[in-house]
This record gives sequence, structure tokens and C-alpha cells, in this order.
Amino acid sequence: MFFKLPLLATAAFLATLAAAAPTSSPPAPGTTNQCCSTVGTNANPVVSAVAALLGVDISDILGNIGVGCTVITALGNTCSNTAVNCDSSQLGNGLINVGCVPITL
Repeated sequence: MFFKLPLLATAAFLATLAAAAPTSSPPAPGTTNQCCSTVGTNANPVVSAVAALLGVDISDILGNIGVGCTVITALGNTCSNTAVNCDSSQLGNGLINVGCVPITL
């Protein structure tokens, strides 16, 4: 009877830990959550126009590129444009962000 009490307490503790565990994975190291005014590939006319104005060659970049992005710094921030997670590569003094993946806030 006495050995069941510690077993029951341990099971309850483990169940509590499982319930408290986060359900979404954190961003990968070197990435940031951002709110971008435009997100598209190098074929997107807005993205390519901004890159051309800045003199940045994006022809070799694969995947999504974010333009006009601001870092989302805290939980609860809202993004009225497109929320993305971008790697730390920035071009054009930070106006163009590379390796962006859409996220849900």
C-alpha cells in the first residue's frame, strides 16, 4: 500500500509537467519573428523593385523574402501585415530579410 503512494505522486507530477509543456517549438537559433509589409519570392514585383532601388541582387535567393519588416519583440504583439520567421540574413540595411517562413501569432 505504501509503495503505491510515491508511484501515484510521481505519476501526478509527470502529468502536470506534460500539461505545462509548450505546444509549439521555439524559433530556430539565428531566426527572428517579424512583421513584414510584403513577403514574396525574388519574382514578386514589389520585392524585386525594392531590391533594385537598394541595389541589392536577390536573383540567387530561393524561398521567401520579407520587405519592410519589424521585429516582433513580445508575445501578444499583433501584426496587421504578414507575420513571418526569418533567418538572420538581412540585406539593404535591414530592409530586406531572407529565409522567411509564415507564422501564426
